Amino acid sequence: MKNILFFAGSNSPKSVNQRVIVTISEMFKQTTNTVINLRDFPMPVYSIETEQKEGIPENTKKLKEQIDKTDGLVISVPENNGSITAVFKNTMDWLSRVDKNYKVLKDKPVLLLSVSPVGGGANSIIHAETILKRLGAVITGKIIISKFLEKFQDTDGKLQFKDKVLRKEMEDLAANHASQINSLPVS
Repeated sequence: MKNILFFAGSNSPKSVNQRVIVTISEMFKQTTNTVINLRDFPMPVYSIETEQKEGIPENTKKLKEQIDKTDGLVISVPENNGSITAVFKNTMDWLSRVDKNYKVLKDKPVLLLSVSPVGGGANSIIHAETILKRLGAVITGKIIISKFLEKFQDTDGKLQFKDKVLRKEMEDLAANHASQINSLPVS
């Protein structure tokens, strides 16, 4: 069975992107799913000087090991000030330094999301896609989920879709992404 890694590009303890990632991970039935939180992989702000003095942080190496064990990823990237979050950019900057050719996501299928409590998300999808492709990822699908509170309800700490059209669209994206991952050769 193929493995998928799920995470949000957020370090907020109340991240709606992380909550949606957890919910969406349950839609993938034909794969082994691992949900992580970037808060568990803190890293210093990237700089060449820090890298030269201290080397690659252990949490970067641990995250790279998680990525290496997976056949594909589902990443939800919030939008801050018309772009990706600082923690997502910093994480990708450090990950890019682990391999000499920067292709730490070489040929990994990635389903990309952005969830917003209001109307954002389009810019973070564009910026995240550019970075992920540079690192070698293959983007299999994208979805922007704006107006989070109108589309989900919290039932005893678990998110439920209120929007049936969105749920169907997400199920279709999940099925397509899982199908593409499951069709990859066994490594």
